[in-house]
Amino acid sequence: MNRDPPEADWQVADEYSALMHCDRRAFAWEWLRRTTRYRRLWAIRDRLPAHAPTRVGLLTWIDPSTTAPEARPIWTPATDPKVLRTRAGSQKNAPGDTVDILALADYLSVAIDEAHAEHWLFSDGRWLIRLMHRDGTLLGRSAILEHEISGLNSAVPKIAALRQLVALAEHGEMPASLHPRETRAARWILELRTADALAAGASQKMIAQGLFGKTVTPCRWRVENASYRSRVQRLVKTAQRYLADPFSGPWFR
Repeated sequence: MNRDPPEADWQVADEYSALMHCDRRAFAWEWLRRTTRYRRLWAIRDRLPAHAPTRVGLLTWIDPSTTAPEARPIWTPATDPKVLRTRAGSQKNAPGDTVDILALADYLSVAIDEAHAEHWLFSDGRWLIRLMHRDGTLLGRSAILEHEISGLNSAVPKIAALRQLVALAEHGEMPASLHPRETRAARWILELRTADALAAGASQKMIAQGLFGKTVTPCRWRVENASYRSRVQRLVKTAQRYLADPFSGPWFR
């Protein structure tokens, strides 16, 4: 099925290099924006109900031509297990316990759902913290937050997000020690480049040459380049899977 290709040139590695420093959830957006389904929904978004973006895991629509890290999608709590659920605290203010939203304005985006819950995104495009506030508003004021964290395994990603939020509020920026370090980012980028190569009509031999350069000999492709051919076949299979289901990857784990 035909679809509009992304703007990046799959043969130019530098056009994907920003993703090396992004939270893995940026890859979820990169795959989602490439899907035919998302592009079709985007095209008719004005005719869809307000909650329609939740069909694809988002709180608000984002133009599919917008790449990470500029896109900064706000994922739904059902999609993203790292979303912190908060409410207004009832205890007396203690020094250092309040969150000053305005002080973090450079990093902020917000969406309000049909139940009037506020969905806050703190992000510079590389790292991100998600917060869902259901009791009143955080707009324009400092507040003490009570964080709803329960369970054992399900608590782990939320505790990590809370640590990031505390550090951000304390320092006004995210400390380098808490920046995402995705050891598989280089492979994930190869998978994205493969998807874009397929969209551009490239053959598997062309993909091998574009991704791995002069080490791939054009003659006797099936015999002399068996290892590269197998590698590209795996990349193609993975790319096709993520295009069919962008959420089948490890982006929210």
